[in-house]
Amino acid sequence: MMNVTVAGEIVGLKSIAAYYFGLDINTNVTKMEAEEALQQVLSVWKPVLVANKNLVDYIFLISLEFAQSHDLPMQIHTGFGDRGLNLRMSNPLYLHNILEDKRFAKCRIVLLHTSYPFSKEASYLASLYSQVYLDFGLAIPKLSVHGMVSAVKDLLEQAPLNKVMFSTDAYAFPELFYLGAKNARKVVFTVLCDSCIDGDLTVSEAVEAAKDLFARNSINFYKITS
Repeated sequence: MMNVTVAGEIVGLKSIAAYYFGLDINTNVTKMEAEEALQQVLSVWKPVLVANKNLVDYIFLISLEFAQSHDLPMQIHTGFGDRGLNLRMSNPLYLHNILEDKRFAKCRIVLLHTSYPFSKEASYLASLYSQVYLDFGLAIPKLSVHGMVSAVKDLLEQAPLNKVMFSTDAYAFPELFYLGAKNARKVVFTVLCDSCIDGDLTVSEAVEAAKDLFARNSINFYKITS
């Protein structure tokens, strides 16, 4: 586990448990079961993938405990990814047991990647649970223009505007950062324009929403001071 000094140098944790056995986390897995699982994993020559659900679930739970105790958010991979992912099990609705568990009620959770194609489900969870927030990176710029616009609209169907955040999910290649930022501006402009036309927002409200989505929500959520 990270010590307090390291915890002070980071702004959040991230889980890719969805890539292992999905998001149906066993909230009752014990330390003893996790230790037995670890022994099994280490007994395999050159383990590449932690192929034991008890171990993955236990690591997920203690990570939540650590994040909550240090007031750090937990980012969770949800929705689409590469071929190693069981898409059906990455539906954020599988997090129900976690979200209902009082032990983790104060742990701020970010559902990443618009949870695509489960964006409406993610929006529902953000509207229902005060600790759930949303991020629309990766869907922008990975999807078609129609797909990007639809995914962001789905996120905003029920989720409060102050709980949705922009990111590029970019890495390694500068082009990904550029495309993520460029396309996000176009997509959010389209979404907010439509909201004004539909009467959901006034123009001034849409301008403030854009500022929230692109900057203020993340600054406040991650407690960025510089």
